[in-house]
Amino acid sequence: MIAAWLRNLRNRFHKAHVCVIADDEQIARYVLSERNVRKDNTIKPDEFIPHPHADLSVTRHNGFSDEQIWRVGRAVATARKRPLCGRADFAASIVRKQPLDVEPDPIADNPNHAIITGWPPDKSKQKSIALEIAAASVYHPLA
Repeated sequence: MIAAWLRNLRNRFHKAHVCVIADDEQIARYVLSERNVRKDNTIKPDEFIPHPHADLSVTRHNGFSDEQIWRVGRAVATARKRPLCGRADFAASIVRKQPLDVEPDPIADNPNHAIITGWPPDKSKQKSIALEIAAASVYHPLA
């Protein structure tokens, strides 16, 4: 019981002291459904809506090679039992132009994991924000 409490405390301390994500840092959102990709290889806004969660899971490019970014994406797809279709890349500044933030949230298999926080509960507001992020993202299909 004490060990679990100490582990939780250490994890919270670590997360609080992870470096801030710079505005120019690139972020990847893994696309696990072809229905969220248009024929012109642009991303539909639904890919960026956090439903059913409060936050949206993303991966930072920070220090990762392109192959490492794809490796994490394949692991995400495998864990979710979905096909990896591609990824949508965008700068952290795009998120911060909205009433949102992107925060480091490292996990065991992905030290570059991050979350987009601050989503309003209203679905129409989420959709409006998602439209802005989608418009600024660049889609990279899995080769």
